[in-house]
Amino acid sequence: MEFLSFIIFLTIATVLGLVLMFISNILGQKVKIVRKNDVYESGVNPVGSATRQYDIKFYVTAIMFLLFDVEIVFLLPWALAYNNAIDKGFLIAGFAFFITVLLVGYIFVINSKALQWEE
Repeated sequence: MEFLSFIIFLTIATVLGLVLMFISNILGQKVKIVRKNDVYESGVNPVGSATRQYDIKFYVTAIMFLLFDVEIVFLLPWALAYNNAIDKGFLIAGFAFFITVLLVGYIFVINSKALQWEE
């Protein structure tokens, strides 16, 4: 009995969705227009091929940004937990390890010249 309102809501939503799709199918336009299936990109007609190759530097830069950005987000829970922690030394050791891993990754990226644009 406690789920009765949910079941009624789900039934009404399903029936309404099916009725609207049925009405759209009956009253909708049946003629396929060639122009309607064209590629549309912000109102600008497409120029050239869509299979243009991009340099790998764009992808590497994006992946590095995401990697370091997401790792920095993990510092917020640490900072919030620091005030309430009983053993602050354990948290500081974990933070030092985390920053060391970040630093080693950053040094690797710099030494591998992954972010250099000129050759």
